[in-house]
Amino acid sequence: MSVGLLVPAWYDVLWTLVVLPVLVLPLAAVVWVVVRLVRGPVAPAPTAAARAAHRHATAVSTLAWVALAITLLGGAAVVAHTPLSLGQGLAFGLVPAAAGLSLAAVQAIGELTWPRPTGTVRRAGLVPRSAADVAPAALRRALWSWGALLGTLLLACGLTAADDGRSVARSFEDGSSAAGPFPGWFYALPLLVATAVVLLSAEGTLRLVTRRASVSDAEPTWDLALRRLSAHRLLRGAQLVLGLTTAGVTLVAGTALRNVGSSAGAPGSSSPVHVALGTGLMTLAVGALLATLVLAALPAPGPDAAAGPRTALPPGAPPPHGAPDRAVGPAR
Repeated sequence: MSVGLLVPAWYDVLWTLVVLPVLVLPLAAVVWVVVRLVRGPVAPAPTAAARAAHRHATAVSTLAWVALAITLLGGAAVVAHTPLSLGQGLAFGLVPAAAGLSLAAVQAIGELTWPRPTGTVRRAGLVPRSAADVAPAALRRALWSWGALLGTLLLACGLTAADDGRSVARSFEDGSSAAGPFPGWFYALPLLVATAVVLLSAEGTLRLVTRRASVSDAEPTWDLALRRLSAHRLLRGAQLVLGLTTAGVTLVAGTALRNVGSSAGAPGSSSPVHVALGTGLMTLAVGALLATLVLAALPAPGPDAAAGPRTALPPGAPPPHGAPDRAVGPAR
């Protein structure tokens, strides 16, 4: 006897998993913008160039997050209105990655259009700077941790899936049972590629933040703090899309394992091991969702708070101790 266990409710669960953050993020963005407009800047920037750089960084990050939210909302809405099919489930899984790419693309454009130095003298720091100096360590580790967890999960599911690459099956004394959808190779391969693309795009954009032109006539500590603010906003969004994907994949896999291990009405058809594993994965999915949302909401200190009091550097003044620089000629 062969028993097939269908999982018609997983689309509703996955839809909830995608839509809740999609509805919360735009509202949070609107509230943040309103609060910033009402409160105004914490403190004046040291120079006109610094004020322009701060405005540019804030505008770019805001537009990047708006692009992320619109892609999530629009992508989920478009996929939801397509005919029910295997491709629809895969498309749902790829929506967060598309949102991550839109975030990185807008941020990269903003970095490439960074205001050029002005004035008769331009300064360039001689202290080497790497992405590790700019990126918040916790958020960068979170990004790569989500990528590693998601990749491991997809590989494990691909290796244990049924031959069709879309379900999980097991045999028992009087027959067999199968349940799906399950993130086998049909889903796992595209999601693995999407995960790699999100990681590479985030790291590439982070290097643009690291290498952008310094803010002229501002203290090096203030300029570094502004870079860290941009990197913080970028990594919050990048880890969010991988965290959402991890939560969705884990939930789908756990649901399928619970169903394939449940009793099919035949003696010996239940499997407590499959049920326990599925329940554990579903619990992990809830934890992953909460964790990635908390990380996405972490506030970042602005350059005014992070760098302390600042003053403009007069032309020809020596740099602060520990941050040597040199004049590189007139700005063009």
